[in-house]
Amino acid sequence: MTLMIGDDGHPDDRAIRQAATEQVKKIVATDKEPPTAAEAIKGFVSAYIFQLGLVELQDQITNGTLDGNEAVTRERMLRGWIDAKVRGLDIDAAPALSANSLHQAAADLAQRAIRVLRAR
Repeated sequence: MTLMIGDDGHPDDRAIRQAATEQVKKIVATDKEPPTAAEAIKGFVSAYIFQLGLVELQDQITNGTLDGNEAVTRERMLRGWIDAKVRGLDIDAAPALSANSLHQAAADLAQRAIRVLRAR
């Protein structure tokens, strides 16, 4: 995984690594039906944006602009917000799915999530 993603030296790298690991575990879990391609893509996007949000919340806690109780509240809000937004994504998981369009959708949602967290 290090060769594909990079090391854990930067919070964004840790976020993508955590999201990828979480999604791979869901795909290979033997006790459940594996997700469809669209579900797997949406699951990864959701997990990645959530991990980026956690990085932002940690920064706010470190900077003293957010206390632990409010961080928990924002984390719950973030999870629900992301799930609702990602559910609404129109992702066609056909072989012609453009990596650029998927990346752009994830980047746009991540930027919106960070703005929501900073505004609260």
